This record gives sequence, C-alpha cells and structure tokens, in this order.
Amino acid sequence: MDFKNVFNSIKKTFLWFVFTNHCKYCNALIGENEEMCEDCGKNLPCITGEKCEFCGASKERCGCKKHKMNFDGITAPFYYEKGIKECLKLFKFNGKTHFAHILAEEMSACIQKDFANVKFDFVCYVPFSNVQKIERDYNQSELLAERISTILEIPLKNALVKLFDVKTQHDMPIQQRKGNIYGVYDVRNGVSLKGKTVLLVDDIMTTGETLNNCALIMKIRGAEKVYCATSAVTVKKKK
Repeated sequence: MDFKNVFNSIKKTFLWFVFTNHCKYCNALIGENEEMCEDCGKNLPCITGEKCEFCGASKERCGCKKHKMNFDGITAPFYYEKGIKECLKLFKFNGKTHFAHILAEEMSACIQKDFANVKFDFVCYVPFSNVQKIERDYNQSELLAERISTILEIPLKNALVKLFDVKTQHDMPIQQRKGNIYGVYDVRNGVSLKGKTVLLVDDIMTTGETLNNCALIMKIRGAEKVYCATSAVTVKKKK
C-alpha cells in the first residue's frame, strides 16, 4: 500500500470538508477570496461569438447544419464540457441546488443579450412526471426557471405536464431519441397559450428533442413563439 498517497487523499478530503470555499462551477477547493478554481478560470467552456439559433452553439462549432426545430431560438452560456459538466452533474443528481442561482444568472445574461427584442409573456420549464416527483427531491429545470423569472421579472407559469415516463434520453442512441419522447408532454389543463410568446427552460440540450417536443405541443395549443434557454448545450460533430 502506498501510504503517502493514502495520506494525501485523506488530507485532501479533510481539507475539502473543513474549508467551505469551493469553485462555484466544479466545486473544487479554492482559496478564501477566490470565486473559481484555476482550471475553470482558464478553461470554462463559454459559448462566444454569434450563436446558431437552432442548436445554441457558436457558428464556428455548430454541427447541426441548421436543422429546423419547432422552437424559434435557443441560447445557453456554456457547452456541456469540463467544469460545467461536473457542475451540472452535482446540481442534477447530488442535491447541490445552489448551482441554480449561479447558472440562472449566466442564462439570464444570455437571454437578455440574444433575445433582446423579444417580449415574453411567461417563462416555463420542462416538467417531471408524477413518478419522477416521488423519486427526486426537486426538478432542476424548475429551479432554474424560478430564478430566471425573478432576475428578468418574467411571470413564471407551470404550463406543461409530463404524461408518462420513458427511457432516459441520455441512455439511448441519438437516432432513437426522437421517437422515445413523442407524445410525452402536453399543456396543463386551464393554461391558455393563444398568441403567447414563451420562454422554455431546461438544464441541458443534447439532441434537442425534449425541447422540440415541448415547443411543438405548445404551438399546437396556440403559442405564437417559443424560445428556449438552457445552461449548457452539447455540440454535434461536424460531418
């Protein structure tokens, strides 16, 4: 047994618990007066430059070939890479709900910039099914939407329902994801969408099929425009 490595591991764990200042993105231990670790400071995967309205990536990294979606535009501050990938895993699966405030602030800045001329009637979010509500303590997309609603002073509405559960999207091959969630989402009874311009929030966009289906049903139910905001997007490889 390498006692030196064991000792260093125990020391690192002890320091992590004793000192409460951690990188706001990846949760690594940092100095008292710092906001983020050196790695995130240098390599934070920010989306810069002009964005593709169909996939949210920069025009330089866009690989979607302007594939038409049912939503009218999407924006996100980050790519789903490096420290942001770790941040979202902690937020989504490990109860680190404080990340909602950090990510929502970044998302709000993007919404103000990229949708500057859009007047939203309300903000909503990709919902959980009843089973997911029992299994999970919180819906990360709902937390993001609540914070964005407060920051941008846009009314929050619980507009959508998830009718039933299907196999988790990230567990499926890309080519199967579209059919996997068809008909899963609907507009909540009593919600009027006629002529409305909606801001739809989710945590991550991978293929975009979840957002696409939510936008489709909202437009079928009368929405005029549906714009999307996520904290991160994945990038399709250019062919």
